[in-house]
Amino acid sequence: MLLPPGMRMPDGWQEAWVKAGWNLVSCAGPEQIPAALHGPGNAALITSPWAEVGKPALRGTVARGLKVITQSAQLNAKTLPKAAASGLLRRAEFLELLERAESDSAESNRVLISIHVDQSARFTTQMRQTVLFDLEERVMQRICAQLRPEDAATIWPELGFGVLVERSSCDEVAMLAERIRMSLSESPFEVDGESLCLTVSIGVALSPATEAGEGGQAWFASACAAQAIASRHGGNQVAGLLSRAYAPMPAERVLILREWAQEAKSCNNIVLEYQPMMPMKESSGELYSVQAKLRDPRAPLAGVGRTEYLRIAREAGAMVMIDRTCLFHALEMLQQEHERGRKTELVVPIEMETLNGSAWRWLQNELRRRGHLAARLILELEGNSGLMSKDSVARIIRLRRHGVRVAVADASGDLGQVWLWARMPLDFLRLPYAAVRRYASPEYRRALRSWQSKGRQQIIDCVDDTAAVSHLAAFDIDHLIGDALVASGPRLDYEFAPPA
Repeated sequence: MLLPPGMRMPDGWQEAWVKAGWNLVSCAGPEQIPAALHGPGNAALITSPWAEVGKPALRGTVARGLKVITQSAQLNAKTLPKAAASGLLRRAEFLELLERAESDSAESNRVLISIHVDQSARFTTQMRQTVLFDLEERVMQRICAQLRPEDAATIWPELGFGVLVERSSCDEVAMLAERIRMSLSESPFEVDGESLCLTVSIGVALSPATEAGEGGQAWFASACAAQAIASRHGGNQVAGLLSRAYAPMPAERVLILREWAQEAKSCNNIVLEYQPMMPMKESSGELYSVQAKLRDPRAPLAGVGRTEYLRIAREAGAMVMIDRTCLFHALEMLQQEHERGRKTELVVPIEMETLNGSAWRWLQNELRRRGHLAARLILELEGNSGLMSKDSVARIIRLRRHGVRVAVADASGDLGQVWLWARMPLDFLRLPYAAVRRYASPEYRRALRSWQSKGRQQIIDCVDDTAAVSHLAAFDIDHLIGDALVASGPRLDYEFAPPA
């Protein structure tokens, strides 16, 4: 805004304009007007009624197609310029652009960047409104200096900023976000005669991979969630997920699971539950499956199950600690059950990696110390091609020499590979109910003949229908497990009895 010499505006005069969605730029004189404008598009310049459009600075402004509005103009919907395609935009225009971009960029490297000043809470309470607006403008100037003409940016409330960019690769976006962070934190800002140092938390989010039906809202939420995580971890950093490898899991869910997996490496948020397995024969023992969950503060009674967090925890290097925690508590529970005179057995899913290095040395010492419990411990490994390697078989044999039985969980649903597991030194086979339900009893028994001929046990998992109990009675199955039958809980208090 240009003011006549000697005129001073009251504090807070910009607030109404900013709330209406305008971006205001302070200029010392008409000659500085062009330098204060950022990016192409249909913008409006607010001037005083004394400004002379014929002056060189304003002539250039008008020549660029900018609308000049005097201070006496009425601020209403009719005077608001049409949304620009890119550049420095009002918030409403930026959100409209986000909605349009979301609809056609599912496979592109278009990224929303959310930026927030880490010291905003202190600045907003200590600064006058005019000084705060000036700081916002200066921060935005540095951000815009890192952008291309086709990029779009806007100012959010309370020292927040949004940037929408598209690059040839996600690595370029990551480097851009880091450049923005460095440009804002490496040199102080001169505001109201004071030198201010600040840092920012930056969140990045790819455009949604599928049509979520929520427009840009889900995209906006992902970027803000990433920015909040960066802030929660101390600020002055970039966080986010520039990959669609985890789809259909939302990006913000991946980020929060990464946080919890990192916490699990210090054994801080692991919750253990025990799910009873329904015996199908008189000879079937009292068997529980140990379930390690990551604590979810938003759903403390539910937690995050192994199926959901497994991949992320593996990538974070947290699975060995999760497994070790499970094994320690399993041995403790078996000791208590032994002292009570009960013959409880526990199935503990673990990674093959847990049977190597320091984790194996710890387990080996525990098994030597508590040898009387080894026969009640069943360690379950994932059924994949790696299980059949020479090294894996050697680890399985080593376990069985300590008296521990070994199970394989084959989630593939392919009964045609059961003969492979039958050739290995294994004691239990866990199959999903979905793989069994399509078979009649004679067909299923033929498919499992190689396994059953050696007297080994079968567990059918994920049973989602109580009617399955009577249906599977003729399948020669030893145990059933599923939330529809018996839910997991924190104690070993299930009254086992085979079905009548």
